[in-house]
Amino acid sequence: MGLQAIIMAGGEGVRLQPLTCSLPKPLVPLLGEPCMGYALRLMRQHGITRIGSTLWYRPKCIRDALHRGEKWGVSLRYYEETVPMGTAGSLRMAMNELKDTFFVLSGDGLTDCDLTQAMAFHLEKGAVATLVLKRVGIPLPYGVVVTDGSGRITRFLEKPAWGEVVSDLVNTGIYILEPEIFAHIPEGGMPDFGKDVFPALVRSGLPVYGYETDGYWCDIGDLRAYLKAQQDLLSGRVRLPHPAGVDPAARVDPAAEIGEKCWIGPGAVIGPGARVIRSAVGPDAVVGEGAAVTDSCLWTRAAVRSKARVAGSVLCTGAAVRSGAETGEGCALGPGAVAGPYAVLRPGVRVWPHLKVAPGAVAARNVVTEDVAAPQWSAAGAACTDPGDVCALCSAYRKVTGARMVIVGGPDGALRSLAEGALAAAGAKVFGAGDVTWPMLRTLIRALRLEGGTYAGGGALRFADRQGRALSARQQSAVSACVLRQDLPPAFDGSGEVTHLTGAEAVYLSALLPGDAGRETALPVLVCCASGPLRHLAAEALRRMGVSRVRTAETPPLPEPGETGFLLAPDGESVSLFTRDTVYAPEQTALLRLLLLHREQGKLYDLPGTPRAAEEISALQPPDGSDACARQRTAAEDGLATMLLICRSLREKPLEAWMAETPRTHLVTREIPCRTEDKGRVVRQLWQTAQTPHVLGEGVRFSHPRGFATVAADAHRGAVRITAEAGDTEFAHELCDLYAGRVRALAEGRKMAETEKNAPFST
Repeated sequence: MGLQAIIMAGGEGVRLQPLTCSLPKPLVPLLGEPCMGYALRLMRQHGITRIGSTLWYRPKCIRDALHRGEKWGVSLRYYEETVPMGTAGSLRMAMNELKDTFFVLSGDGLTDCDLTQAMAFHLEKGAVATLVLKRVGIPLPYGVVVTDGSGRITRFLEKPAWGEVVSDLVNTGIYILEPEIFAHIPEGGMPDFGKDVFPALVRSGLPVYGYETDGYWCDIGDLRAYLKAQQDLLSGRVRLPHPAGVDPAARVDPAAEIGEKCWIGPGAVIGPGARVIRSAVGPDAVVGEGAAVTDSCLWTRAAVRSKARVAGSVLCTGAAVRSGAETGEGCALGPGAVAGPYAVLRPGVRVWPHLKVAPGAVAARNVVTEDVAAPQWSAAGAACTDPGDVCALCSAYRKVTGARMVIVGGPDGALRSLAEGALAAAGAKVFGAGDVTWPMLRTLIRALRLEGGTYAGGGALRFADRQGRALSARQQSAVSACVLRQDLPPAFDGSGEVTHLTGAEAVYLSALLPGDAGRETALPVLVCCASGPLRHLAAEALRRMGVSRVRTAETPPLPEPGETGFLLAPDGESVSLFTRDTVYAPEQTALLRLLLLHREQGKLYDLPGTPRAAEEISALQPPDGSDACARQRTAAEDGLATMLLICRSLREKPLEAWMAETPRTHLVTREIPCRTEDKGRVVRQLWQTAQTPHVLGEGVRFSHPRGFATVAADAHRGAVRITAEAGDTEFAHELCDLYAGRVRALAEGRKMAETEKNAPFST
């Protein structure tokens, strides 16, 4: 008979290191049982007994631990990848045994999902694929799924940034599939279900559904999730059989204190005066006299000696915390690792297998070799507090992007020099551009055909790819993961070098200036900028373009009659347009820029921040890798480029005439405080209760006859951002007020009244 289910058990579990340095993630123990054992137990409860498992990382460990599944009452077969094949590709190994509807589960997830009910849903819908979904407060590490009212999946977002989060429903990695799925899995490469196969099925119009489980689910992807899964088992939140209390074969001194939510395994020894609270103490582990173990997990033969303190930590097999030592929240000691007597491990410190923290030492960093804390990303980039941070970030950037020919610039001279040296040490050929702006650096990457760039400013590093775009949220996460697990290129291999560029400004201006540069015009222009170098660069650009009457100022004076004024931001990223009679709002300047680009290129792209009124100029195209799209992106993100574009158009006709052709729009923005774990829920609920058409882009966009409102989770704060756009200010404010009220109600857990959902607008 054929297989009924496949368990994916090939994961390496790098985020769980050092727990997984020598152990596959599906074998990480939960109350003495391998995590994958709970998946086998669940399937047996639902009558699924013929199971296959795909293996990749340390396959022999899994075979030796689980055998043929006899302990769990199932028949288990193994399919071993000789090369990585991807989550979907690996399924092909069992294709001949999967003749009927079958389940796919992850070997490193803990769940008590009602598989029988999920199967009934799948069959009722006639789906080719059904994904089990779960609501989570912070969906960033997962694949976010969007469904319609019937449960049919309409969109996938793989590990989105907050601004892209439109739902709090995530893919659990539990699937119900029909055998016809194999016709849609490519034979080559490493096809992934969430990134490749399921999105392709949705685009093809095939029935792909999402079943929302109300059961327990936890992806044991990192140390915090692992400890949470253990606590949830001990607290009875998981509806699966599991050990609890004190095993009869354990030895607990009468003077010891054992809390209610604990498990003390067979052969474990708890000494006099010891305290074990909300923790698991594995087989043959020891908690010495007067020691305290709280919210922690001790694996087989781990030891906490007399008067030691262990809180929120994991001690792997044979690890030891010696007398008087202490570990903080989020610490982990790999197999055989030791914290010496009276040593202190600061919160989050991890010690790799068989390494030691010296007696009395204070460990503030991971003990691997040297490590750094996880990078803290913001709109300004990744914060850098010491040279070690810079070296780790630059090395990880090199590994993630593969960039070897890179440029480094920015106003922070010390940080810039450190970044140049760190990238060269990581094997990059580095071009030093000096004190340039972020837009200049990005343009130089494209103009010089480099593979990436690094900007140093404000105590942070920004990184760009070969197209001059800032790293995506997914790439930032990959950089952070490389830093945390020390997966970095070898340093000082002799292949890197630093060359300091001359004439970077000339290259930048050549890339921005039009083909008719040098054509004389008497157009009077006023350039205002708080940055002296940028102000002089703008004046030089205008002169090269043939503008003979250029006036500059640090702060805006009153323009002379007929003079067009530009207020250039000191960072060079934006520009405001004004005349003697009118100060134009930023959105009007943006629409004028788009009108001019459309006249040159014949098309416009739906880039982030593009006003909806641009649809009156042209149907917006999705972003792509074309030169036209790159030029629009450059103009949108570079104030000097926008200034030159507008000045070139003024040779044809006056500014007032251009503005008469530009659609009118007004933007109003507001932020509503919201707990981080509620942001995804709020945006999803608002979208689901909408009575008007919507478009999914950055956040959720709601269309009205007279305007638009966009609601998005703020990327860096506990807030939901609302942007309303309309042809007049009054209606833009009214639209913003309406959605602010809706978001506030949902954030506070209140239900919106029907009258509030469909509140009328003034006419």
